[in-house]
Amino acid sequence: MTTEQIMSDLRSAVDSSNEWAELGSRFADDAVGIHLAIFVEPFLSLVLSGKKTIESRFSKHAIAPYNRVLVGDLVFLKAGPVVGYFTVSSVDCKTLQNKKELDLIRMTYSNAICAESSDFWRQRIGKHYVTLLGVEMATQLPRVRVSKVDKRGWVVLRQSPQSGEKQDSQL
Repeated sequence: MTTEQIMSDLRSAVDSSNEWAELGSRFADDAVGIHLAIFVEPFLSLVLSGKKTIESRFSKHAIAPYNRVLVGDLVFLKAGPVVGYFTVSSVDCKTLQNKKELDLIRMTYSNAICAESSDFWRQRIGKHYVTLLGVEMATQLPRVRVSKVDKRGWVVLRQSPQSGEKQDSQL
């Protein structure tokens, strides 16, 4: 599996489907970053319904999407096949030094993340990096299979040339 193969799979969908065709100009614009995010329920449905307005990714290491996403980037949603996308409306990357900082993220963002469950937050204890992405224009698309078989939860398919390594924010 290569990012080139996934991009080719998505490009074929853009070229062959009316519903996907609306993405043509943004897909062709090299200034727009393109990402593939793996989702599970209920979070996938919450994004597509518009209820989940912040996508969060927590990790022990500074891996994608941390410092790899810009406002305006496209994020394709994969749960088996690719089933939709959203446009990134805001980006906030933070380092977490302790549980108190995680608790502050929880108090500030749990409603927008749609993560009120204590289990959700308990599983994030010990994570050192968080990326918070504003979700706008979440759109369901006809399902398209792509050639991704590894276990990564986020794949940067095309990074915007403007992104580079940005400074993260401290709480």
